[in-house]
Order: sequence, then structure tokens, then C-alpha cells
Amino acid sequence: MDTPVPEHVQPITTEGLTLKAAIDAANLTEMWDMILTLDYGVGDPDQLSPEKRDEFLNVMSLLLQAFER
Repeated sequence: MDTPVPEHVQPITTEGLTLKAAIDAANLTEMWDMILTLDYGVGDPDQLSPEKRDEFLNVMSLLLQAFER
């Protein structure tokens, strides 16, 4: 039987790590840092709420796709 997980515990995601590696490889690290700092007021996506983190990762994913074209 599975061990119950308290509802306040957030799952660990690797999506951000994979996306960050792709952003770094595309030389978009400064854009990552700038958007995170100016638009979200934090230095690390882990400091965001789960909803805001998903929003940020979606924005960065779209930017990466645009720059890869």
C-alpha cells in the first residue's frame, strides 16, 4: 500500500531542469534570469508557487521554440 503524502508537499519536477539545460544550450540564460527576476521577482523557479512556476516554464518553453526556428 502506498504511503500517504501530506497535501502541502509539492512533487519534485525535473521539467524545469531539462528546460534550463536547453535554455543554456541555446544561449538564452540571460533571458531566463531577466524574466525570472523582473516579471516574477525571484532568483530561482523553485521560489515560485506551483502555478507561477508552470506559467514561467511555459513562457520559457515558448521562447525556446521561437528561437530554435
